[in-house]
Amino acid sequence: MTDSASIQTATISPVETPHLKGQMGPIALALTVVAFAAPLASVVGVLPLVIQFGGAGAPIAFAAAMAMLILFSVGYTAMSRYLPNPGAFYAYISAGLGQTFGLAASFMAVLGYLMIGLGITIFFGIVAGDLVTNTLHGPVLSWWIYSLLLVVAVGILGYMRIDLSAKVLSVVMVLEIGIVLIFDFIVGRQGGPEGISFASFHWGALDSSVAGICVLFAVITFLGFEATAIFREESRDPRKTIPRATYLSVCFIGIFYVLTTWLLIIAYGITQAQTVATANPTGMFTSAMVSYVGGWAGDALSILVVSSAFAAVLSCQNIIARYCHSLGIDEALPAFLGRVHPRHGSPYVASLVLSVTLAAGVIVFSGSDPNVTYAWMAGAGGFPLLFLMFLTSIAVILFFVRKRSEITDVSIWQTLVAPILAAIGLGAAVYLSATNFVALTGGDETTAVVLQIVIWSLFVSGVVLALFYKSKRPDIYAKIGRQQLC
Repeated sequence: MTDSASIQTATISPVETPHLKGQMGPIALALTVVAFAAPLASVVGVLPLVIQFGGAGAPIAFAAAMAMLILFSVGYTAMSRYLPNPGAFYAYISAGLGQTFGLAASFMAVLGYLMIGLGITIFFGIVAGDLVTNTLHGPVLSWWIYSLLLVVAVGILGYMRIDLSAKVLSVVMVLEIGIVLIFDFIVGRQGGPEGISFASFHWGALDSSVAGICVLFAVITFLGFEATAIFREESRDPRKTIPRATYLSVCFIGIFYVLTTWLLIIAYGITQAQTVATANPTGMFTSAMVSYVGGWAGDALSILVVSSAFAAVLSCQNIIARYCHSLGIDEALPAFLGRVHPRHGSPYVASLVLSVTLAAGVIVFSGSDPNVTYAWMAGAGGFPLLFLMFLTSIAVILFFVRKRSEITDVSIWQTLVAPILAAIGLGAAVYLSATNFVALTGGDETTAVVLQIVIWSLFVSGVVLALFYKSKRPDIYAKIGRQQLC
């Protein structure tokens, strides 16, 4: 049984709840969250892995992931119309499964985004150093110097009004997506060594024995789209902007990956693509780009992979800061995290705390092998976010069941059918993530076990803290998730 029904809803006055400020529309919001998915980095680093496992049928894995996440979005966006809290997973799970699980979910969400953010920060140091040394012929510097410079840059932008970050992210997204679309256009126009083939979309093109792991990798490349709800207060007309931005993000990312995966296969030939992906996964897309577009495109790709990592970390900074801001407003964490800048309308304290945390993480791992560290961090960070998406699908169902007498302008498709289908698909993805966790985190079993302990320990600590508030500070417990309806 959920525990939220037994707790009296807290009333939060405007004085007690300082609001964030922003005027993002659907496109700006969609680009802001798509940046977290780092589409160019995914094209370079993940698409070849899916081709390696799935061969010619790899595009089907991305199509299946898109379909599953559209189903998730149906209930997610329907529920967003009734929750004023910009807490995303924190708000949804609190409203559907109760404050105890909601607080635990918020801790897990912060951990997941933080691990991915730190992993990409380290990745930025690697690719930025390579760009400066090998492409620009500059000095050789340690990777962590570039990573710390990145932390400072995104910290400054995170301190400012969200509209500035949105503009920066929009420019970066247009550039990195544009270079891939140039490749897609040229390959689609002239074909590959075996011409143009639609065999990738034939029934049975994706072997059922590898379909699960392929879809798992595909789903991970979408992560970030669900963060649209965290920017509720900074969006124009959030009841319309949040759903539109969510669907736009999922559909755009999905179509982009399906098209690019198919054309990357065409570039090498249906019969040879899997062999190339197995032999040279990290260089597969870059080699094809140089062959079809030209040498200049290889240099441009090197630059844009760096900017893609920058955009992903900036998006991550904005997302985590707003989770911590919500927790500070609700006093589940220290209240100073909920402070809003009087001029910029940003969660500046939460953002500064995060910048310090990222900088500390870079320093801690400065002596490690960055290639290994960023890989296991990015892989491990996806697991808690997948698990929270699964919990959110269940929370949507329970929320609308409890509120059926108060909310009458939604359909059974939005409140029951689509969320059930999404929960089934996401449950399978969580199972695959758990059973393939060693592979997701780089293949070291000891590291995988430690990471699982950390993830679930933080979830349990959230449950324990919530139960403490319920017993000793019921006023704080009642405020968790800010459950009043819009």
